[in-house]
Amino acid sequence: MGHSKQQSGFTLIELIIVIVILGILAVTAAPKFLDLQGDARASVVRGMEGAMQSASDIIYAKSLLNGTNSSAAATITLKNGDSVRTDYGYPRHEWLLTWDEMLDANITSRTSGSCITEFCVDDSQDISADLTAAGVTAPSPTTALIIYPNGTTNAGSCYAYYTHDESATEEGSEPVLGSITTGC
Repeated sequence: MGHSKQQSGFTLIELIIVIVILGILAVTAAPKFLDLQGDARASVVRGMEGAMQSASDIIYAKSLLNGTNSSAAATITLKNGDSVRTDYGYPRHEWLLTWDEMLDANITSRTSGSCITEFCVDDSQDISADLTAAGVTAPSPTTALIIYPNGTTNAGSCYAYYTHDESATEEGSEPVLGSITTGC
């Protein structure tokens, strides 16, 4: 009468099944979790949107204090001596004489090609299609100042935007700020 040994461990077929399941998960689920570069760009864009909102609010508050909020074309002098052009208290929708002075970042003015500095800016971008795709009602005008991160283009859907209707002839036309991150 012999004793039969009890087998312990996994059989070859069980190991193969586990490896196949892990392979399927690696192909389907992993890319969703590993889009770190896109997530990082989206976070950077949302951070820039916050910086733009803060800068705009500070300029508007300074304009209220100076009493220039009822003027269609005023200039506010910053503490460092730079000046910012405003329209009814809000920063004008232009890079060189307004936003360039307000934002402290490595930002290059560019109208085509990929951004090779920290950020790039285009102050004549029509954003209506991206806003519509995002379910946001496009403001008037639909041409915006956009700031987009390194490695993206002004035509990509990855940017913070600012637009202000400077054709309005009265006080109260507020700017529209936001960000589009679907292309990050």
